[in-house]
Amino acid sequence: MAIAIRTNTTLTPTITQATLINAIKAAMANAGFPSLYSEFTAGTDICLIYEWIVDSTKNFGKVYIRIRITTGLLIAQQIFSAWNTGTNTGTNGSTEASYGSLSASSTINFVALNGADEYRLVALAQGSTLMPIGVLMPAFRQEFWDLNSWTYGFIFTSSAMTILRGVIAANNPYANSDFDLLLVGNSRLTNVNNQTNQPDLARGLLMLTQSNQGIAAATSEDFAVGAFLGQTRFTDAIPPGTTQTYVILQNLAGGVAIKYQ
Repeated sequence: MAIAIRTNTTLTPTITQATLINAIKAAMANAGFPSLYSEFTAGTDICLIYEWIVDSTKNFGKVYIRIRITTGLLIAQQIFSAWNTGTNTGTNGSTEASYGSLSASSTINFVALNGADEYRLVALAQGSTLMPIGVLMPAFRQEFWDLNSWTYGFIFTSSAMTILRGVIAANNPYANSDFDLLLVGNSRLTNVNNQTNQPDLARGLLMLTQSNQGIAAATSEDFAVGAFLGQTRFTDAIPPGTTQTYVILQNLAGGVAIKYQ
């Protein structure tokens, strides 16, 4: 798999809805969305629509995300199988994931990670707040997950990053839209290894069905979960004996990291 291209940007106070939107647009472009598919106003909220074409020959070969930003600097995200720019509505929309509100008076850091065919993510952080926006297309899905029958593509439901959410349950083969990520948030992954004095990493994330039907998909080893409690967010983790470099997105027990070198 292609190693992520990492781009760091910041937004300094005073932060407004307009400046936050512009910063998100820039970070999303850095993450691999070359253009904004659509933008519209809903009341006082601004909604940004992004398209990812997986396979244009398939019935469900595209996914769309809507990022909603309020005047109170709340950010929420939703994923769809299709989008109508005339009516500003989507098809097979997931339940919206809300990541909370940001402060207007503190700097926001953006780490954009362009993972080519597997992920296009922006990790937005302000103090202890983390907001993961963008889309994952885990590299290894079950062979029967046919894009002519079902949509494939996921968003994180919260800053905990323990669950990936697809479109509505009827539009995936397991009849559930949310999938648990094995080991993410696991308290056994808390402390550094006392032999290496570094946090251990388990490479590759497994998506477990919430309908108890097993493993729906798996990411490449560019994703990892590690013992990152006490580490500093957005610093590097290097597995012993390698030159691989992972950026720590969550400085938590069982936190997520992504390889960029």
